[in-house]
Amino acid sequence: MEEINMCGIIAYTGKTQAVDMLLAGLFHLEYRGYDSSGIAVLGKNKIELRKKKGKVEELKKSILCHPLPKSTIGIGHTRWATHGVPNEINCHPHQIGNITLVHNGIIENYKTLKNSLEKQGYVFVSDTDSEVAAACLDACYKEERHALKAMAKAYQLLEGSFAFAILFEDHKEAIYAMRKHSPLVIGHGEDENFVASDISAFLQFSKKFITLQHEELAEIKKDNVHVYNLELKEIFKEPEISLLDANSVQKNNYDHFMLKEIHEEPQVVMDTIHSIMPNDVSDLSNAFPNLEKFNNIHIVGCGSAMYAGMVAKYMMEQYVRIRCECYCASEYRYQTPTYDENTLAVFISQSGETADTLAALRKVKEYGVKTYAIVNVIGSALSKEADHVIYTQAGKEVSVATTKAYCSQLCILSLMTIHLALLHNKLSSEDLKEIKEELSLLPDYIEKMIDYPYYETLAQQISTHDNVFFIGRGIDYILSLEGSLKLKEISYIHSEAYPAGELKHGTISLIEDKTPVIALVNEERLYEKTMSNIKEVKARGANVLLFVKDMRNISEDVYDECFLLPSLSKFLQGIVSIVPLQMLAYTCAKQRGCEIDQPRNLAKSVTVE
Repeated sequence: MEEINMCGIIAYTGKTQAVDMLLAGLFHLEYRGYDSSGIAVLGKNKIELRKKKGKVEELKKSILCHPLPKSTIGIGHTRWATHGVPNEINCHPHQIGNITLVHNGIIENYKTLKNSLEKQGYVFVSDTDSEVAAACLDACYKEERHALKAMAKAYQLLEGSFAFAILFEDHKEAIYAMRKHSPLVIGHGEDENFVASDISAFLQFSKKFITLQHEELAEIKKDNVHVYNLELKEIFKEPEISLLDANSVQKNNYDHFMLKEIHEEPQVVMDTIHSIMPNDVSDLSNAFPNLEKFNNIHIVGCGSAMYAGMVAKYMMEQYVRIRCECYCASEYRYQTPTYDENTLAVFISQSGETADTLAALRKVKEYGVKTYAIVNVIGSALSKEADHVIYTQAGKEVSVATTKAYCSQLCILSLMTIHLALLHNKLSSEDLKEIKEELSLLPDYIEKMIDYPYYETLAQQISTHDNVFFIGRGIDYILSLEGSLKLKEISYIHSEAYPAGELKHGTISLIEDKTPVIALVNEERLYEKTMSNIKEVKARGANVLLFVKDMRNISEDVYDECFLLPSLSKFLQGIVSIVPLQMLAYTCAKQRGCEIDQPRNLAKSVTVE
């Protein structure tokens, strides 16, 4: 078979000039990550295309110089290359015969189809699987002479994942859409309708939408929408109203979305806590029902979601004393873990559409294992397929590098661990009192971390270097993994995180004069051990940035810069301690002049294996 593809789709039919609406949608899809963009509009005599490598702004300039025909119907796309290099030939839309389409996903059998279609006389100019899909649909249309029948037939021929927005040259009043696994929504407006991979593409124009499901086809005109199954029986769908605010996809005077989203973390954490325990810790049993019997927990995710799971693994084993393993989803789906009746599998994904995580969930369900999903998107595939779903309250996160969504995931996992600790009688009344007090103050602690005035000074110790190391022990090592990921994602500095005690087993050979080393010291029981490791790198010339919650007995000769962290409960410390690492990564990237919200080669949604 993330997130079924990282590209973005927008289509429009209505009363306004399609070029303007499509460009507006494409600008709102930029956060997904892409390398080229294009649009197609249905003119009086034919469908005309404009495609451009690079940013949507380059496409806009091209259209201003060479205008497309006036039209009120069209499709657009931002492409993240999977088949073929980023260039205008491989960029979407693709046009062949009667068909012009944009595509998210992967057509797994495109080579076989391509060979067959070439024998039928089709000539391909791109390296993409998407052009093959267009030809396949055109061939079906030649046979059926009916748009929906052709789509249903092509659906059975195409293997893999796809979301299509389609123009038929001789159907001048409609856009057609179909999907298999890849997300697709249809927006409803006044005498206008939209098709998009993400509601943010049309949120500024309409909050009313329906979700196109697997094995469904749609015909969209400016004043009506009809949805069908593969047997062409019409399906009635009641439109939903999005709870997202159009301001959530605006920077609101912040320099970058990432900075805006870090500043939203106090509210996000508060909202997440209140959604799970609106009154008291007694509410945890409602949010996490029937966990008593599970003593073997598997946590599965990708990237930052996996690192959040690793924090939970550490807490569950250390403080609850139950067996817990955390897995990278792309590996887990090919492994053979041991399951029993007391196994619970927890899947974490911001979008709820991450391809590897979805595949892992489906594998686990084949064994009858109970599943939990922690996601941010209501109605996402993961939320629908898991036995139980818990929603983070992060709202729309636009920056490719996750910040507030990670914090909300960590918050849920911390509350889940607290609930397990209560079930297993691992918390004293004093522990519980401390947790209650700190939960109410958690947003304030986060806000103080964000408002620290000396990030510029800290970042100057790092931003001119090409290599940085993070070290820590216990939970500090796990937090270092996420801190290191943030730094490398957006600043392009080569950054690695290591267990502090592992450095001497080879990696310390890379430490030279002025090498930045970021050291985390939250673990009180490992304090002396970690300080010993810090002294080892300092003795070899490292420039040490120390993040510590207790400055007692620390001499100034073991660090160059120091950041004092608040001291919280062992269940909540990680939520606060990650915030300064996010701010440090952001400040470093800004000092280096990097494109922070859309780092090169990365995408918000990872929907391909």
